[in-house]
Amino acid sequence: MEPQENPVEVTSEAAAEEKEILKEVLTRPKPMATTTEPAQSIAATPESDTLQVSDDLWEKAKQLWQEYFGEGKKLNLTIIIAVIATIPVLTATSLLLDFLNKFPLLPSLFELVGFGYSVWFVYRYLLLANTRKELTDAIIGLKDKVFG
Repeated sequence: MEPQENPVEVTSEAAAEEKEILKEVLTRPKPMATTTEPAQSIAATPESDTLQVSDDLWEKAKQLWQEYFGEGKKLNLTIIIAVIATIPVLTATSLLLDFLNKFPLLPSLFELVGFGYSVWFVYRYLLLANTRKELTDAIIGLKDKVFG
């Protein structure tokens, strides 16, 4: 077996430099603490670095969220949710109507109900001027309620 060398060799120059640095640190004036909290270590720990990085990432994420969905931009998120929610509803409705359309009397009954409702709607809201005004006011009120 060969003798292993010590990877850290202490020379007289290195020892002199260490003594100078130590003397400089010890003679440096110490700052006065202004709070009653205990003094914190000057050296940063890996935990504080990790916390700082995660805080920075969190702030950046919050800033990006506010940029895309912040005040005044809620409409985008509402529209996205509404579109995503209507896809399964429309699919289920289509499947249900296809199933009901296979019965012999139901398609004729659905047409009769649709025709009757159309006649009632024209008579109730479109025939006279004051009822048309009532319909437009109701639509504007609903629009204001939904879109603010």
